[in-house]
Amino acid sequence: MMPPPPGSALPRLLFRRIALFFTLLVVPYARSDSASSIAWQAALNLDYNAAAATLETQHRAQPDDARIAIAFATSLLVRDPVTANNVAYAQEILETLFARLTQADTTHRPLVIYLLGRIAHDHVTPAQLDVAQSRYAQLRHDYPRHPLADQAAVHLAYIVSVDTPPSDPLEGVAAVETLFASVASPAARRELHFLIAHLHWQGRGDAAAALPHYIAGRAIGFEAPYRDGEVDLTIAGLAAELGRDELAAEHYLAFVEAHPRDARAQTARRLADEARARIATTP
Repeated sequence: MMPPPPGSALPRLLFRRIALFFTLLVVPYARSDSASSIAWQAALNLDYNAAAATLETQHRAQPDDARIAIAFATSLLVRDPVTANNVAYAQEILETLFARLTQADTTHRPLVIYLLGRIAHDHVTPAQLDVAQSRYAQLRHDYPRHPLADQAAVHLAYIVSVDTPPSDPLEGVAAVETLFASVASPAARRELHFLIAHLHWQGRGDAAAALPHYIAGRAIGFEAPYRDGEVDLTIAGLAAELGRDELAAEHYLAFVEAHPRDARAQTARRLADEARARIATTP
């Protein structure tokens, strides 16, 4: 059978990547008639270095503008190349801003907390997992209804189950399931389904426990179609291993239909035909 794609259940770094976050952050300014629209348009064009240069000038001129400070700090994390000095400077800007924002600020403070968590988690070496965990938990506690709260839950789930795995994989599963019960956004639920599936399959070798979570995550779907196809292959491979030939054929064919020119399409079609042949010979 075609095996599940390695790592298909571990998309955390693709989940709301910092670059995309930065682009979304500046969208409201992209249509501005002011000179500042240059930076926002550069970000939308994915020219982060140009955006960072303009934002730096704006930040120096308007150091008390929280949105410009956040955008500039975020731009430092996506400049090419990213340097330790840029990361440290971004962290300094955000920490300074955080110190003067009150909890009543629901516009800027949640963004600052989230970004400080992401810096500690993904942008420093070694990762400061205790700091990241504290920031994500703080965001969920202080702003439980903020859209970033569910994203923070996904990152927390990876910290408690993958970055610092318990000796018993089932403890990791239980921790992620607790977080899963608290999130509402489809994207977060999808990612946590795939994480639980990964913990069952890669951590415990339990395909039967993993399969329902792959199916549930696939039902939500991705913004990037290629990822749906990868999960179709994962589901098909596990279903075939478990003797669920109808399900295997369904997902092999879903992959073929969506990606007919993929190098794996011919193999997927053959495996679907083999699964249907087994169904036909089953009493």
